[in-house]
Amino acid sequence: MSNGSSYGMTVTDKDQEPTPGDVYLRERVRHLEEAAQRHQYALDVLLSITTLFGDHEQDRDPGPILEKAHDCIHRLLSLEDAGYYLVDDASDFRLHYRPPDAGAGADLERRVDAFIEDGTFAWALNQNRPVCLPARDSGEVHWVLHVIATRSRIRGMFVGRIQSQSLQRDELGLRLLTLVLFHAAYALESADLYALLARQRETLERVSRRQSEALAHQYSHDTLTGLPNRILFGDRLNQLLGSHQEQGEWGGYLAVILMDLDHFKRINDSLGHRAGDRLLQRVATDLQGLLSDEAMTARYRLRRAEITLSRLGGDEFGILLNAVESPDLAARVAHRLVQAVNREYEVEGHAVFLACSAGVSIHPLDGEDGETLIKNADAALHEAKRQGRNGYHFYTREMNSHSYRYLVLENALAKALSRDQLEIHYQPQICLASGRVRGMEALLRWEHPQEGMLPPAQFIPIAEETGLIEGLGAWVMQRVCRDLQQLEAGGLRPEWVAVNLSPRQFRQADLVQTYRDILRQGDIPPQWIELELTESTLMQDVDAAVNSLRQLHHLGFRLAVDDFGTGYSSLSHLKNFPIHTLKVDRTFVQDAPEDANDAAIVTAIVAMAKGLGLEVIAEGVETSEQLAFVKGLDCGLVQGFYYARPAPLETLIPLLETPPRNRLPPPH
Repeated sequence: MSNGSSYGMTVTDKDQEPTPGDVYLRERVRHLEEAAQRHQYALDVLLSITTLFGDHEQDRDPGPILEKAHDCIHRLLSLEDAGYYLVDDASDFRLHYRPPDAGAGADLERRVDAFIEDGTFAWALNQNRPVCLPARDSGEVHWVLHVIATRSRIRGMFVGRIQSQSLQRDELGLRLLTLVLFHAAYALESADLYALLARQRETLERVSRRQSEALAHQYSHDTLTGLPNRILFGDRLNQLLGSHQEQGEWGGYLAVILMDLDHFKRINDSLGHRAGDRLLQRVATDLQGLLSDEAMTARYRLRRAEITLSRLGGDEFGILLNAVESPDLAARVAHRLVQAVNREYEVEGHAVFLACSAGVSIHPLDGEDGETLIKNADAALHEAKRQGRNGYHFYTREMNSHSYRYLVLENALAKALSRDQLEIHYQPQICLASGRVRGMEALLRWEHPQEGMLPPAQFIPIAEETGLIEGLGAWVMQRVCRDLQQLEAGGLRPEWVAVNLSPRQFRQADLVQTYRDILRQGDIPPQWIELELTESTLMQDVDAAVNSLRQLHHLGFRLAVDDFGTGYSSLSHLKNFPIHTLKVDRTFVQDAPEDANDAAIVTAIVAMAKGLGLEVIAEGVETSEQLAFVKGLDCGLVQGFYYARPAPLETLIPLLETPPRNRLPPPH
């Protein structure tokens, strides 16, 4: 039996043949399902079109845009191959993207070249729709061309290869192809605009940054000389003061120097403002050159980064010196600055002799804040002008007096050698076991014409700072060699004569060669000379010290560490120094009989020296109690006023005779 249906479909048993109505219905259902599937693809594609534009965080390069466009198109059309051509700056079409799963690229590129050659490519650019062309060598394949363009500009061309049978089935896909490529064109244009805006923004930011820097520089620098102005000078001063307060530890002095050109207004009025400006520029250049000079900064132990030079306005300049070791060094710098300006200048065809005055204030001595330091430096500047100009003045009277004496001694010391005002005194180093003189220390003395005999502490620091120490050191070695010749001829020579080396001498590049030449000229074996260096000198640069000591030791010199116990050297360093002698610092020896701490230090130093096989000399022995203490430690040698004060060589001759004519005073 059978029942009719509303669709005119007859229900039959499964072993019966389907009726024409059944076949039609099934075909219709399949067609509807395929159509529904294509429409679903189309909807998916429409939704995914929005991803072509990306967002501001995404890469705006054309490659990712075309890749996303191809993902959409691939779901619309059953393509065998595809290529995306874009117009370059020369208006040529270049293959910009080809999907990774595409076929052999040569066929596609040959076809595109043929389309360009026969005009098909140009014709397709103007169609604004899919152009489907059968392949010449196969009727089963079609080429699809579609322009990639906005309403105002052609961006490129899509070229795809598809089976003819698929093409007939993908009519909806072809219509949607136009939509996808239209949006792709706008996405490419948007990317170009975004890149253009990004470049313009970068250019604008760069220009703005340069202008801001220029304005900041103009705000903080003098337009005439290019130096920092009063504003930046004050800011820098306050920064340095803040740094001093934050560190909470001693970092040297901070000097404020104000300089003013003497009678500059007269020059300005007589030669004109243009000449005055040229003169200010020349002065600024001279001051910059001096403060940047490596030899000058090394001489005064300054770092270029710690120096600020400013033009404060008019003919006034300001200098900040940070981390200055002493006010004396600030005075030396102020003196050099005044000297640098104090000369003849050629300006606008006129010879102008210029002089200047300077005022100096020192933090923390003359103030704790920037305003006070500048005010006090200005007061010192006016005092320098009141006292006759062409000089400098400290805010503190005591500093002026000390600085003046320093300058006087510096000038006199430079002439002391040529005027035969220097001499050598010797102090014996006594062997406690035998009571005899084993060595002597050579000590430089200066017979000042006005102040009398000056000890080394009053002039050696000046010689060290000014560089005179190198010449003085060579002179001392020559004089010691001459005296050793005399003692050797008389059979009175001790085992050694100790000569002090200052820190600057120790760093002297030609020290070894200089001493070798002096000893060769005097025919003196280096073993007769013991070179003394303070512990603090050796600890400034341990590696360099070890290298220099080894050179001197290899030459044959005896080597001693002076003032031991004050330089914080460790045993690990001491064992690497090729030395012969340790000299215990006098400050420990003098208080050792009464002070348990000093006694423990001296005891430890003597024991350590013995353990290392070194000679030990106790310095500063002046009393019988001190002598008894060091003798109880079995200290080998002593040196001090108890036995003899430093004296000229002829005075010590009796102590060197064998047997001595004048016995040394026995220990009490």
